[in-house]
Amino acid sequence: MVNFILAFLLVLNFSFAHSVQYSVNNQKAIVIKIFFADGTPFSYEKYEIYSPDNIKVPYQVGRTDQYGRVIFIPDRTGNWTIKAFSEDGHGIIKKIHINNISTIHENPQQFSYLLKIFIGVLIILSVYLLFYLSIRREKIEKAD
Repeated sequence: MVNFILAFLLVLNFSFAHSVQYSVNNQKAIVIKIFFADGTPFSYEKYEIYSPDNIKVPYQVGRTDQYGRVIFIPDRTGNWTIKAFSEDGHGIIKKIHINNISTIHENPQQFSYLLKIFIGVLIILSVYLLFYLSIRREKIEKAD
């Protein structure tokens, strides 16, 4: 019985490590479209965004999308700095003033995660019950 409990705890521990969750939120975001002088999008180029409070460590890094867009959701008002550079040396450094931020609403999917754990526990207990009943039946048949 102790081995079963240890195995159960081990399986439960690994179930937390292998779960990936996500949520979809509808929020107001800042969209910056970067393009060359001829109108060609600044596609798939590196960018960095710096918050008003920290100009040394980037708030967000990444690459522009196919259309040269950088999209981010600021967490405070103030002057945000966007730096974008291509490998051939073209780029921009712009300050954008954000004076109104949207409210962030998280929609965690915790119920589905707990449901998976509950179903896993039920399966383990069902297998244990079948194993226990099988051994008990063999003992009763041997006694007769």
